[in-house]
Amino acid sequence: MRIIYCTNKLLKELDVPLVELDKIPQPTEGLGNWYANLLRIDRRKCLIFTNEKSLYTFLIPKVLKANLKDIEQEFLINLSYNLQYEGFGLDVINRVMQEYQEIGFAKTMSKSVLGSMNNGLVRRYFPKGTDFSKIMDEQMAKVESIINNRPRKCLGYKTPLEVASAFVALRP
Repeated sequence: MRIIYCTNKLLKELDVPLVELDKIPQPTEGLGNWYANLLRIDRRKCLIFTNEKSLYTFLIPKVLKANLKDIEQEFLINLSYNLQYEGFGLDVINRVMQEYQEIGFAKTMSKSVLGSMNNGLVRRYFPKGTDFSKIMDEQMAKVESIINNRPRKCLGYKTPLEVASAFVALRP
């Protein structure tokens, strides 16, 4: 089972059972667990997901209540799309999707991952006044690619994409 650690703000919107913290398995292979937050940009709800190991991040803009009811599916579809955009092959994407056959939810545990997600990415790349109605999916993927190809000090000056590639054992 893989875990999506959710902020309190997101948990208020979701109707999902939480996994007890002492029962959360620590994955040793693959990408592992993710962090998710619900935020508002340009008065629209958006979901942001960040991988806890690699800080690989993607954003889902214009989220509706229907999207939140099936958050696991939204997560998988958008993760698959982003990996494909980054050039990963279908065999790698299928292996990653297999890793997330069973998803559980828990409260966030790492302030450093949340800080990386919210302060470093959202405020830098999606400033106040960003108009998502004019941003197409491919443009969003380009911005996310820029985010994931910037070296990070906390990753030893590697990029989130490099680190994520190492965890899935094949480079794009």
